[in-house]
Amino acid sequence: MRNEMSLIGQEQLAVVSGGMRWEGLPASTNVEDRRGLSLRESMRVRSPVVPPSPPVPRYPGDLPSQLGIDDIGRRRR
Repeated sequence: MRNEMSLIGQEQLAVVSGGMRWEGLPASTNVEDRRGLSLRESMRVRSPVVPPSPPVPRYPGDLPSQLGIDDIGRRRR
């Protein structure tokens, strides 16, 4: 049995309560304003360079090592 999405009318949508609270949520600084650009111009805009994430502390026997992630690229069959 497939789950099908039911349609909701404007009247029902107007009385919906709950959801995520946006008050106090800091605005993202990683937003590109491409309003006013054509599709072609928008596709040509280079995205800003994001600094690399800090290294994650690793421990012997942790999940990535158990999954063999540390061995990727070391062995060839």
